[in-house]
Amino acid sequence: MLTTLALALANAPSVAPATPLGARIDGELEALLTIRPVALLTGWTFVFALAVALAVLGPLAVRTTWRLGFDVRHRLGYAASASRVLALGMVVLGVLRPFLSQAPTLGSAVVLLGVGMATIAAPTHLRNLGAGLALIPRTRLREGDLVTVGALEGTVRDIGLLRVSLRTGAGGITHVPAVDFDRLPIVVGSRRAAVPIAVSVPVPDDLAPATLARARRELWCSPYRRAGTELEIRHEASTGEGGKGRLSVRMDTWAATSSTEVEAHLLALLGRVLPDPVGKPGSASEEGSP
Repeated sequence: MLTTLALALANAPSVAPATPLGARIDGELEALLTIRPVALLTGWTFVFALAVALAVLGPLAVRTTWRLGFDVRHRLGYAASASRVLALGMVVLGVLRPFLSQAPTLGSAVVLLGVGMATIAAPTHLRNLGAGLALIPRTRLREGDLVTVGALEGTVRDIGLLRVSLRTGAGGITHVPAVDFDRLPIVVGSRRAAVPIAVSVPVPDDLAPATLARARRELWCSPYRRAGTELEIRHEASTGEGGKGRLSVRMDTWAATSSTEVEAHLLALLGRVLPDPVGKPGSASEEGSP
């Protein structure tokens, strides 16, 4: 009996021992099977919600600070960009962490494969992302600057990771891919090249405070207002009975811009905001260094 058993074991096919890499991959596959889908989806949802809140509320808080008159030099623009970069990093790490912690070898291979596929499928987005990250440390380009990118000109409204938003002279928003700031010639307007512009329009004596506040917000976001300067808006009531008051506006604009063009823009803006149509307003402009 023992002889027969020994012969059977000797004739049985031998099994090759597992290699260290193969054993590691087998262990990582078994570890991945222990991940609970509900916990994984819950964690991803929390990470995505936190990243979206950070990417939205960060720049919003910076713009609110600027509208309140703080940070005149717009140095907090770096904080807005940093919040977007941090949000992007949170999403990437939040998605990959459960897999990399359980299967570092397989996870690293999947990450490299994903980067290669993204390079082939969306090269434009990757180039824009690289150019957007390169724009963050630039000290000469900040939100509120007047820039010329190729044939486009406008005030920098937002510096994103993939594109830069410019408010044009017509009041619209133009989104310029970030890679264009590396490919095209860029001219950044001097912060000292400015002239004061003053306009006045007839308004009712009982102008609502909400309307006045809206006019101030629209004027503050005007593409012709020089970055880092104050805005003066004053409502003067009429002296006679049943007369019209006047709304006087004074702000600094770019010296390279025609004063007539700026006055026409301000009058059209006030005509949209004020309750009564603007009649034939009086306007005045001054020239000089601020």
